[in-house]
Amino acid sequence: MKKVFLLIVFACFIASCNVTESIVFNQDGSGEFLATYEMGEAIKAFEKSMGGDEDKEKKEGGEIMDTTMVFADIMETYKDSVAALPEEKRLAMEAVKDMYMRMQINEDEGVMNFGMGMQFESIEDLKDLGEKFKKIQSLNGQGEQLDAIKDNSPIGNFMGSENNDVAYNYTSKSFSRMTSIKKPNEATEDAIDELFDETDESNQQFMEYFQGSFYNVKLTFPKAVKSIDIDGVEFSDDRKTVTYKTNWVDYLKNPKLLDVNVKFVDE
Repeated sequence: MKKVFLLIVFACFIASCNVTESIVFNQDGSGEFLATYEMGEAIKAFEKSMGGDEDKEKKEGGEIMDTTMVFADIMETYKDSVAALPEEKRLAMEAVKDMYMRMQINEDEGVMNFGMGMQFESIEDLKDLGEKFKKIQSLNGQGEQLDAIKDNSPIGNFMGSENNDVAYNYTSKSFSRMTSIKKPNEATEDAIDELFDETDESNQQFMEYFQGSFYNVKLTFPKAVKSIDIDGVEFSDDRKTVTYKTNWVDYLKNPKLLDVNVKFVDE
């Protein structure tokens, strides 16, 4: 179980390749939230930054996995282990039992995708989504190793901020996604300053890589979209699904680039 949670938390911290945030709404306001992290290229970049040999002979027959794991099922399967956890971790497990994780791994193809999501009854269920992700991170027993990745590798500067909260609002007439940014601490400010230091060659190497990485948002509604206040949107043929994105580096500079207001066609 520890290995599973290490993979989950690693996905949370290295969510700086191609990320897709997807929300599908049903007619009654219920739906599904899923954040998918495409980590294959990011891990390659990390290994290279740590001195890995990208020219070594490729070995075939690597791991292949395509599965969904429900936290409630994990808690039932490992109920004795869960009961023996320290109270803080046990409560964290309780807090995320309504979530699930999807894993798609193909080592030969360089694919490593992690999806974390939940079914929700109403938009109110998403109000503490950020806290749920933090609870999942707290379950990891190798937190110090992951902190070392963030602190000691150039890629650590590109891992995103924990100082952002996203609020979702959904009614029969409209939808909004709004980001609030907490006051960054000194360490965060220093990291951002270091990130965009034009004189740092190692940072510029990663800047070039992450310029090709994106944070995508995909929204599917039971009604057609009448208007949306963001540029570069792609619509499905029935205008019920909208997709937009921003470059990862631009997102780091300004997470509010993904904020949006949507109005639906009157029926």
